[in-house]
Amino acid sequence: LSDEVNMGNCVRFFDDTSFEEITRLNMDPYEMILSIVSTDLKVTSEYCGAEKESVAGLKSGNDTDRQVECYRSYLVVGTAYVFPDEDESSKGRIIIIQCTGSSDLRLGGGNVDISSSTTVGGGNSLSRKAVQVAELQLRGAAYSVCPFYDGTILATVNSKTRLYKLVDGGSGMSDDLSLKPVGHGHHGHILSLCVKSRMPSSPDQPSQSNGKEQEQLAIVGDLMRSIAVLKYYPKYQALEEVARDFNPRWTTAIEMLSDNIYLGGENYGNLFVLRRNASSKSEELRCRLDTVGLFNLGEMVNKFMGGTLVMPSNSYTSSTGLEGHSPAASGYEGKAPGRRAIEPVVKIGSKTLFGGVDGTLGSILGLDARTATFFAALERSMAQIIRPIGNLKHDDFRAYRTEARLQPNRGFVDGDLVESFLDLDDITMEAIVSEMNREGRWEIDGGTLNGTTSVLEGGIVEDMKTRGNGRMLTVNDVLSMVEEIAM
Repeated sequence: LSDEVNMGNCVRFFDDTSFEEITRLNMDPYEMILSIVSTDLKVTSEYCGAEKESVAGLKSGNDTDRQVECYRSYLVVGTAYVFPDEDESSKGRIIIIQCTGSSDLRLGGGNVDISSSTTVGGGNSLSRKAVQVAELQLRGAAYSVCPFYDGTILATVNSKTRLYKLVDGGSGMSDDLSLKPVGHGHHGHILSLCVKSRMPSSPDQPSQSNGKEQEQLAIVGDLMRSIAVLKYYPKYQALEEVARDFNPRWTTAIEMLSDNIYLGGENYGNLFVLRRNASSKSEELRCRLDTVGLFNLGEMVNKFMGGTLVMPSNSYTSSTGLEGHSPAASGYEGKAPGRRAIEPVVKIGSKTLFGGVDGTLGSILGLDARTATFFAALERSMAQIIRPIGNLKHDDFRAYRTEARLQPNRGFVDGDLVESFLDLDDITMEAIVSEMNREGRWEIDGGTLNGTTSVLEGGIVEDMKTRGNGRMLTVNDVLSMVEEIAM
């Protein structure tokens, strides 16, 4: 075989137009890539060039001696060495790669294995390249890496969670960068499979805080012990566990929908949503994550990420921070108020994409209480009227099930079932709408939250008191709402 053939793991870079390979970074023998993320890391250096920089302090009165902090874009790769005689990896690496579009002299260092340096169109090989600028040897596998606050990264290494920052030796050369651990990290998990925070990967992206001083939070998914919430204290450089889910779950993927609402997937093909009681006066309640959503997806999810498959051009942001569609944009402008039982307005909060092990892609949308209440009523009526294939009830199909227990689904609305309303015949539609009117639970009582438990993120609305408002739904009302959510 040719020397260029590598049967192991590698990071390959492609042209964004022609998808031709530009360069490749080959891993060592037995080395496997477990995590990869693109983020901006903060570097303290005297050579930030034309990039964003902010003066951090002066070492002397001479301007040439000043230290500045700048953010640079890097690709962070976490790996593990999988040796045949080891049950658990005892060695791994975190690799920092910088990509450039010009022959910057400051990127002259690095030990990247460039297997192909030919650029598309026969251009200069220095016009685009990837350089390994730093690496850190680990005593374990880097299962997950995520961007964290102040230009740092969080990484889970076997059962530990550590914070790392990029340090410049002062020369401004790429081979003078090093990745250093910050503080002592957090211990106490069986196997820390994944870690997530709400910090955007780039400082240019808007912050997701609500104007208050935001807690530096992250969640860690343990392979056997569900999800735990960690809080970082910059003053003490310490990561401390502040809450956890005490239910045993074999977690495969996690996502933070908000500071206090967390989404998880586990190996029995289920989804679950947890809520942190951060404002509770009881220490016991603050340390426990409550389960507010259960749903059987039918396939194992191994990746969550923020985003949506469709971004409507007529979306707007309301005063509550939820995105939706105005009635005028939906084609109902000019109609007299009160003519409809419900206005076709769908407000969306969090937007999350998921990927399954069988190649399935899907979307999970957070709904406000009004929208979730309406679609939950539609879901119940459709399950009541439509005869399922094989007489398998919808509630039984979507019930949260493991080897040890079976629980009814709650806190979720089945989008596949709701969107199938558009494919029904007129008679079935009329029967479903009549059932919704008979039940009378398609609207929140008085337009406010009167129930014992309500969560606006993740499409969760449970134990909520609802009633009809005396108005009767029509098929057109329901069609308008379903078309809005299906856009």
